[in-house]
Amino acid sequence: MSVATFEDVRTQAEQRLEKNMKIKSMIIDRLGLDAEPEVVSDNQPLFGRGLEMDSLDTLEIVVMINNEHDVLISDDDFEAFGSINALVDFIEAREV
Repeated sequence: MSVATFEDVRTQAEQRLEKNMKIKSMIIDRLGLDAEPEVVSDNQPLFGRGLEMDSLDTLEIVVMINNEHDVLISDDDFEAFGSINALVDFIEAREV
């Protein structure tokens, strides 16, 4: 069993931050939201008081994730839309 070095952990954290920022930017651009990715928290809800997405926005995001990451989101995968972190976790768990 290998032990992760500080540099390995740092690299993984930086890659995760970049992926979160990319997903936030894509959502904001795709939905035409009036927000900057830097001010959207990675744990901010996507619905309700978060980014205030609705069901049509969800469909847009499903198509975007499928096109960009070749990951399918089904009707049963509603937990993927809990936050940016939840969406990225979902994508990373299913990327081919």
